[in-house]
Amino acid sequence: MTVIKIECSNCTPDREYVVEELATAEIAIEMHFDEIISTQSRAARRIELVQGIRNELSKFKWLISGSVQIELAWYLHSVERQDTDKVGDIDNITKPILDSLIGPQGVLIDDSQIGSIHTFWLSRNDQLSYNVLRLQVQFSNDDCLSKEQLKFIRYWDAMCIAINSDFSSLKSVFGACVVVLARRRHRRTAKLMKALGAHADQYLITSTWDFHRTRLNSFPPETILTVPQLLQRAAAVGLTRRTAPRLKKQA
Repeated sequence: MTVIKIECSNCTPDREYVVEELATAEIAIEMHFDEIISTQSRAARRIELVQGIRNELSKFKWLISGSVQIELAWYLHSVERQDTDKVGDIDNITKPILDSLIGPQGVLIDDSQIGSIHTFWLSRNDQLSYNVLRLQVQFSNDDCLSKEQLKFIRYWDAMCIAINSDFSSLKSVFGACVVVLARRRHRRTAKLMKALGAHADQYLITSTWDFHRTRLNSFPPETILTVPQLLQRAAAVGLTRRTAPRLKKQA
């Protein structure tokens, strides 16, 4: 038996913002379960747990792209935890939970976004016949992207930038091209300055929107485009050397 409840603070599954003046939000997940699942558990049980969480998180229409802070509070039977091997080490029982947060069915793009993890166990009330996990994901509303229009543009070696773009809209595709060209310019400048002995990586390269290609394996291949593929999409909706200056003036 696994019961999953989700509550949101300053966000909803439909919207990453509720109070525009504040940029801090939280997703709280409470789980009730009989059996603790760890990395040593049977594959079928791990898959069942991960998919159960993803079924709920797939209702979210957006993903977090920035850094998150995560807290996991495990309410377990203290005697059972001590006197049996049913409960795994705390790192082993935490890993399957974190895996369920990643990808298009989750709320994170990659686990590299996890800035801190606080995971601990407490003794649950003996009146309860099940274990409880309370998981809190804290993040900034400013670092979120819509799942529906999510694209990753591989613009520099294996680095991809995450953007929202409607490839049927000339204005939207133009905006995507401007962002990608700007990021390429930043990379070239940083490379030049590094060759001259000045390290400007932190100022020109660091971004909450950049991800290495190998960290995007859970996303459909069609959402990951090269720059030539982006330019092909742009040309298909009428972005040319003639229309680009006009769009730039309108911006």
